[in-house]
Amino acid sequence: MAWVVVCGATLASHGSVMGYDDGVVKVEISEQVWLKEMRSMSEHLAAELGRVAGIKVTKLHLIVKR
Repeated sequence: MAWVVVCGATLASHGSVMGYDDGVVKVEISEQVWLKEMRSMSEHLAAELGRVAGIKVTKLHLIVKR
């Protein structure tokens, strides 16, 4: 999956792609600390995810798993 390729195994294991709608990828994150980490990298991750998956990605919508 493109998520693992873009993030690497460690980072990807703390987030799961839950959906895609009109350029926005919804990602569920395991813990608050990982949410902070992914938010700091979100622009880069979105650009790379779009490139690897071959789709338009304008934004990552990151939420902590409940």
